[in-house]
Amino acid sequence: MRWLGFTILVFMTLLLFVQTAVSSLESESFMVPFLSIIVVGFVWDAFRELPAKQPAPKELKGYPMVLIAVVAGTLLAYFANIYLGLGAIIAASLVGLVGAATVKEYAVEVYCGAFVGMVSPDVLHDFGHTVIAGVIAGTIFFLTRDVFKGYGGKLGAIAFSSWILVSISSRCRLLDELEEFRHFGVSIMLFSLGAAVLTYLLSIRLRNGPVFASSLVGLLGGLLLPAFGAENAAVLAAVVMAASFVGMSSREKLRSEAAVLFSGLIMGIMFIYSANHFGGAGGKLGTLAFGSVASSRGLVSLGRMIIRKRAAK
Repeated sequence: MRWLGFTILVFMTLLLFVQTAVSSLESESFMVPFLSIIVVGFVWDAFRELPAKQPAPKELKGYPMVLIAVVAGTLLAYFANIYLGLGAIIAASLVGLVGAATVKEYAVEVYCGAFVGMVSPDVLHDFGHTVIAGVIAGTIFFLTRDVFKGYGGKLGAIAFSSWILVSISSRCRLLDELEEFRHFGVSIMLFSLGAAVLTYLLSIRLRNGPVFASSLVGLLGGLLLPAFGAENAAVLAAVVMAASFVGMSSREKLRSEAAVLFSGLIMGIMFIYSANHFGGAGGKLGTLAFGSVASSRGLVSLGRMIIRKRAAK
Protein backbone atom coordinates (compact mmCIF):
# COMPACT_ATOMS: atom_id res chain seq x y z
CA MET A 1 0.00 0.00 0.00
CA ARG A 2 2.92 2.33 0.70
CA TRP A 3 4.17 1.94 -2.86
CA LEU A 4 0.73 2.66 -4.31
CA GLY A 5 0.35 5.83 -2.25
CA PHE A 6 3.93 6.90 -3.02
CA THR A 7 3.38 6.37 -6.75
CA ILE A 8 0.15 8.36 -6.79
CA LEU A 9 1.70 11.41 -5.10
CA VAL A 10 4.83 11.36 -7.26
CA PHE A 11 2.94 10.84 -10.51
CA MET A 12 0.34 13.54 -9.87
CA THR A 13 2.94 16.08 -8.80
CA LEU A 14 5.09 15.32 -11.83
CA LEU A 15 2.01 15.65 -14.01
CA LEU A 16 1.68 19.27 -12.90
CA PHE A 17 5.39 20.12 -12.79
CA VAL A 18 6.38 18.51 -16.09
CA GLN A 19 3.43 20.03 -17.93
CA THR A 20 4.41 23.42 -16.53
CA ALA A 21 7.99 23.02 -17.77
CA VAL A 22 6.93 21.82 -21.23
CA SER A 23 4.35 24.57 -21.72
CA SER A 24 6.97 27.23 -21.03
CA LEU A 25 8.52 26.32 -24.39
CA GLU A 26 5.69 28.20 -26.07
CA SER A 27 5.81 31.32 -23.92
CA GLU A 28 9.16 31.90 -22.24
CA SER A 29 11.63 29.29 -23.46
CA PHE A 30 14.41 30.75 -21.31
CA MET A 31 12.55 29.37 -18.27
CA VAL A 32 12.69 25.78 -19.51
CA PRO A 33 16.14 25.04 -17.97
CA PHE A 34 15.10 26.50 -14.61
CA LEU A 35 11.79 24.64 -14.52
CA SER A 36 13.54 21.45 -15.65
CA ILE A 37 16.03 21.78 -12.79
CA ILE A 38 13.10 22.07 -10.39
CA VAL A 39 11.66 18.84 -11.80
CA VAL A 40 15.04 17.11 -11.46
CA GLY A 41 15.24 18.18 -7.83
CA PHE A 42 11.80 16.73 -7.15
CA VAL A 43 12.63 13.42 -8.84
CA TRP A 44 15.88 13.11 -6.92
CA ASP A 45 14.22 13.74 -3.57
CA ALA A 46 11.41 11.34 -4.41
CA PHE A 47 14.06 8.71 -5.16
CA ARG A 48 15.56 9.32 -1.72
CA GLU A 49 12.12 8.87 -0.13
CA LEU A 50 11.39 5.48 -1.70
CA PRO A 51 9.34 3.44 0.80
CA ALA A 52 11.28 0.91 2.85
CA LYS A 53 10.56 -2.73 2.20
CA GLN A 54 8.26 -3.62 5.06
CA PRO A 55 5.51 -6.23 5.29
CA ALA A 56 2.12 -4.81 4.35
CA PRO A 57 -0.34 -4.49 7.23
CA LYS A 58 -2.92 -7.25 7.37
CA GLU A 59 -5.73 -4.99 8.43
CA LEU A 60 -7.18 -1.60 7.63
CA LYS A 61 -7.15 -0.42 11.22
CA GLY A 62 -7.91 3.28 11.39
CA TYR A 63 -9.16 3.57 7.82
CA PRO A 64 -12.85 4.20 8.67
CA MET A 65 -12.05 7.14 10.96
CA VAL A 66 -9.58 8.60 8.47
CA LEU A 67 -12.20 8.37 5.75
CA ILE A 68 -14.89 9.97 7.91
CA ALA A 69 -12.59 12.85 8.94
CA VAL A 70 -11.43 13.59 5.38
CA VAL A 71 -14.94 13.46 3.94
CA ALA A 72 -16.24 15.64 6.79
CA GLY A 73 -13.56 18.23 6.05
CA THR A 74 -14.44 18.04 2.37
CA LEU A 75 -18.15 18.66 2.90
CA LEU A 76 -17.65 21.43 5.46
CA ALA A 77 -15.24 23.34 3.24
CA TYR A 78 -17.33 22.74 0.14
CA PHE A 79 -20.47 24.01 1.86
CA ALA A 80 -18.71 27.15 3.10
CA ASN A 81 -16.97 27.64 -0.23
CA ILE A 82 -19.88 27.09 -2.61
CA TYR A 83 -23.14 27.49 -0.70
CA LEU A 84 -22.08 30.21 1.74
CA GLY A 85 -19.97 31.91 -0.90
CA LEU A 86 -16.96 32.40 1.38
CA GLY A 87 -14.52 31.35 -1.29
CA ALA A 88 -12.08 28.45 -1.28
CA ILE A 89 -9.31 30.04 0.79
CA ILE A 90 -11.41 31.37 3.65
CA ALA A 91 -13.54 28.22 3.71
CA ALA A 92 -10.57 25.85 3.94
CA SER A 93 -8.83 28.07 6.50
CA LEU A 94 -11.88 28.15 8.76
CA VAL A 95 -12.32 24.39 8.55
CA GLY A 96 -8.64 23.96 9.42
CA LEU A 97 -8.92 26.23 12.46
CA VAL A 98 -12.09 24.50 13.65
CA GLY A 99 -10.46 21.11 13.20
CA ALA A 100 -7.33 22.16 15.08
CA ALA A 101 -9.47 23.46 17.95
CA THR A 102 -12.04 20.69 18.25
CA VAL A 103 -10.73 17.39 16.88
CA LYS A 104 -6.97 17.65 17.33
CA GLU A 105 -6.46 13.92 16.81
CA TYR A 106 -7.94 14.15 13.32
CA ALA A 107 -7.16 17.79 12.50
CA VAL A 108 -4.74 16.81 9.74
CA GLU A 109 -7.31 14.57 8.07
CA VAL A 110 -9.99 17.26 8.31
CA TYR A 111 -7.61 19.85 6.82
CA CYS A 112 -6.79 17.46 3.97
CA GLY A 113 -10.49 17.14 3.22
CA ALA A 114 -10.84 20.92 3.28
CA PHE A 115 -8.50 21.10 0.28
CA VAL A 116 -10.79 18.78 -1.65
CA GLY A 117 -13.63 21.19 -0.86
CA MET A 118 -11.64 24.09 -2.32
CA VAL A 119 -12.71 23.11 -5.83
CA SER A 120 -13.76 26.12 -7.88
CA PRO A 121 -17.50 26.62 -8.53
CA ASP A 122 -16.55 27.19 -12.17
CA VAL A 123 -15.34 23.60 -12.50
CA LEU A 124 -17.89 21.41 -14.29
CA HIS A 125 -18.90 19.17 -11.40
CA ASP A 126 -21.72 18.36 -9.01
CA PHE A 127 -22.08 17.45 -5.35
CA GLY A 128 -21.62 13.76 -6.12
CA HIS A 129 -18.22 14.43 -7.66
CA THR A 130 -17.18 16.22 -4.48
CA VAL A 131 -18.23 13.32 -2.26
CA ILE A 132 -16.38 10.85 -4.49
CA ALA A 133 -13.29 13.07 -4.47
CA GLY A 134 -13.45 13.17 -0.67
CA VAL A 135 -13.65 9.38 -0.46
CA ILE A 136 -10.72 9.00 -2.86
CA ALA A 137 -8.71 11.55 -0.89
CA GLY A 138 -9.42 9.71 2.36
CA THR A 139 -8.23 6.48 0.78
CA ILE A 140 -5.05 8.07 -0.60
CA PHE A 141 -4.43 9.70 2.79
CA PHE A 142 -4.53 6.27 4.39
CA LEU A 143 -2.26 4.79 1.73
CA THR A 144 0.31 7.56 2.14
CA ARG A 145 0.33 7.84 5.93
CA ASP A 146 3.84 6.36 6.07
CA VAL A 147 5.40 8.12 3.07
CA PHE A 148 6.62 11.71 2.64
CA LYS A 149 6.17 12.36 6.35
CA GLY A 150 6.70 15.97 7.32
CA TYR A 151 6.45 17.40 3.81
CA GLY A 152 4.43 20.59 3.59
CA GLY A 153 1.81 20.43 0.85
CA LYS A 154 1.37 16.66 1.03
CA LEU A 155 -2.27 17.06 2.07
CA GLY A 156 -2.95 19.26 -0.94
CA ALA A 157 -1.25 16.77 -3.25
CA ILE A 158 -3.61 14.12 -1.91
CA ALA A 159 -6.63 16.34 -2.61
CA PHE A 160 -5.31 17.26 -6.06
CA SER A 161 -4.84 13.58 -6.91
CA SER A 162 -8.45 12.87 -5.99
CA TRP A 163 -9.77 15.57 -8.34
CA ILE A 164 -7.53 14.43 -11.20
CA LEU A 165 -8.84 10.89 -10.80
CA VAL A 166 -12.44 12.14 -10.67
CA SER A 167 -11.96 14.28 -13.78
CA ILE A 168 -10.46 11.34 -15.68
CA SER A 169 -13.22 8.91 -14.73
CA SER A 170 -16.31 11.13 -15.00
CA ARG A 171 -17.83 14.14 -16.72
CA CYS A 172 -16.17 16.47 -14.24
CA ARG A 173 -14.04 18.97 -16.16
CA LEU A 174 -11.35 21.21 -14.72
CA LEU A 175 -10.85 24.75 -16.00
CA ASP A 176 -8.92 25.48 -19.17
CA GLU A 177 -8.49 29.23 -19.04
CA LEU A 178 -5.54 31.44 -19.89
CA GLU A 179 -4.12 33.17 -16.83
CA GLU A 180 -1.19 35.58 -16.81
CA PHE A 181 0.63 36.30 -13.57
CA ARG A 182 4.08 37.27 -14.80
CA HIS A 183 3.35 40.99 -14.83
CA PHE A 184 3.20 41.00 -11.02
CA GLY A 185 5.65 38.16 -10.46
CA VAL A 186 7.71 40.16 -7.97
CA SER A 187 4.70 40.53 -5.66
CA ILE A 188 3.98 36.82 -5.96
CA MET A 189 7.54 35.95 -5.01
CA LEU A 190 7.57 38.29 -2.01
CA PHE A 191 4.25 37.02 -0.66
CA SER A 192 5.36 33.44 -1.21
CA LEU A 193 8.57 33.93 0.76
CA GLY A 194 6.88 35.88 3.55
CA ALA A 195 3.93 33.52 4.05
CA ALA A 196 6.13 30.43 4.03
CA VAL A 197 8.44 31.78 6.72
CA LEU A 198 5.60 33.18 8.83
CA THR A 199 3.84 29.82 8.84
CA TYR A 200 7.06 28.02 9.73
CA LEU A 201 7.66 30.40 12.64
CA LEU A 202 4.13 29.91 13.95
CA SER A 203 4.27 26.15 13.53
CA ILE A 204 7.82 25.27 14.57
CA ARG A 205 9.31 28.16 16.52
CA LEU A 206 6.14 29.10 18.40
CA ARG A 207 4.90 25.49 18.54
CA ASN A 208 1.36 26.11 17.34
CA GLY A 209 1.35 23.11 15.02
CA PRO A 210 1.18 23.03 11.22
CA VAL A 211 -2.60 22.94 10.79
CA PHE A 212 -3.27 25.95 13.03
CA ALA A 213 -0.34 27.92 11.58
CA SER A 214 -1.30 27.34 7.94
CA SER A 215 -5.00 27.95 8.57
CA LEU A 216 -4.31 31.22 10.37
CA VAL A 217 -1.93 32.54 7.71
CA GLY A 218 -4.31 31.50 4.94
CA LEU A 219 -7.25 33.14 6.67
CA LEU A 220 -5.33 36.39 7.21
CA GLY A 221 -4.35 36.47 3.56
CA GLY A 222 -7.88 35.74 2.42
CA LEU A 223 -9.37 38.47 4.63
CA LEU A 224 -6.77 41.25 4.76
CA LEU A 225 -5.60 41.46 1.17
CA PRO A 226 -9.09 42.14 -0.27
CA ALA A 227 -10.00 44.33 2.72
CA PHE A 228 -7.05 46.63 2.11
CA GLY A 229 -7.78 46.76 -1.59
CA ALA A 230 -4.53 45.10 -2.64
CA GLU A 231 -4.07 44.88 -6.37
CA ASN A 232 -4.59 41.29 -7.58
CA ALA A 233 -5.78 40.46 -4.06
CA ALA A 234 -7.44 37.16 -4.99
CA VAL A 235 -4.32 35.79 -6.66
CA LEU A 236 -2.01 36.97 -3.88
CA ALA A 237 -4.31 35.39 -1.29
CA ALA A 238 -3.92 32.11 -3.17
CA VAL A 239 -0.14 32.59 -3.11
CA VAL A 240 -0.24 33.14 0.65
CA MET A 241 -2.31 29.99 1.12
CA ALA A 242 -0.01 27.92 -1.09
CA ALA A 243 3.11 29.23 0.64
CA SER A 244 1.60 28.50 4.04
CA PHE A 245 1.66 24.82 3.05
CA VAL A 246 5.41 25.07 2.51
CA GLY A 247 5.67 26.35 6.08
CA MET A 248 3.78 23.30 7.35
CA SER A 249 6.91 21.21 6.80
CA SER A 250 8.50 19.57 9.81
CA ARG A 251 11.89 20.63 11.14
CA GLU A 252 13.29 17.30 9.92
CA LYS A 253 12.45 18.21 6.33
CA LEU A 254 13.17 21.94 6.37
CA ARG A 255 15.70 22.54 9.11
CA SER A 256 15.88 26.33 9.01
CA GLU A 257 14.24 29.49 7.74
CA ALA A 258 16.80 29.52 4.92
CA ALA A 259 15.52 26.14 3.72
CA VAL A 260 11.95 27.45 3.94
CA LEU A 261 12.89 30.50 1.86
CA PHE A 262 14.42 28.30 -0.83
CA SER A 263 11.24 26.20 -0.99
CA GLY A 264 9.13 29.37 -1.01
CA LEU A 265 11.20 30.70 -3.91
CA ILE A 266 10.55 27.58 -5.96
CA MET A 267 6.87 27.66 -4.99
CA GLY A 268 6.52 31.23 -6.25
CA ILE A 269 8.10 30.34 -9.59
CA MET A 270 5.89 27.30 -10.03
CA PHE A 271 2.78 29.28 -9.06
CA ILE A 272 3.45 31.79 -11.84
CA TYR A 273 4.15 29.27 -14.59
CA SER A 274 1.54 26.64 -13.68
CA ALA A 275 -1.35 29.12 -13.88
CA ASN A 276 -2.93 27.54 -16.96
CA HIS A 277 -2.86 23.93 -15.81
CA PHE A 278 -5.57 22.00 -13.91
CA GLY A 279 -7.44 25.17 -13.03
CA GLY A 280 -9.95 25.00 -10.21
CA ALA A 281 -8.81 21.65 -8.85
CA GLY A 282 -8.91 21.42 -5.09
CA GLY A 283 -5.41 20.79 -3.76
CA LYS A 284 -3.46 22.34 -6.63
CA LEU A 285 -1.94 24.95 -4.29
CA GLY A 286 -0.80 22.22 -1.94
CA THR A 287 0.68 20.21 -4.81
CA LEU A 288 2.78 23.22 -5.79
CA ALA A 289 4.01 23.45 -2.20
CA PHE A 290 4.67 19.72 -1.89
CA GLY A 291 6.64 19.59 -5.11
CA SER A 292 8.58 22.73 -4.16
CA VAL A 293 9.58 21.38 -0.74
CA ALA A 294 10.72 18.10 -2.29
CA SER A 295 12.53 19.88 -5.12
CA SER A 296 14.40 22.21 -2.77
CA ARG A 297 15.53 19.26 -0.68
CA GLY A 298 16.56 17.33 -3.76
CA LEU A 299 18.55 20.22 -5.21
CA VAL A 300 20.36 20.80 -1.93
CA SER A 301 21.19 17.10 -1.76
CA LEU A 302 22.46 17.06 -5.34
CA GLY A 303 24.52 20.18 -4.73
CA ARG A 304 26.18 18.67 -1.67
CA MET A 305 26.89 15.45 -3.53
CA ILE A 306 28.56 17.32 -6.38
CA ILE A 307 30.67 19.34 -3.95
CA ARG A 308 31.78 16.21 -2.11
CA LYS A 309 32.77 14.48 -5.32
CA ARG A 310 34.79 17.48 -6.47
CA ALA A 311 36.47 17.74 -3.09
CA ALA A 312 37.41 14.07 -3.20
CA LYS A 313 39.26 14.47 -6.53
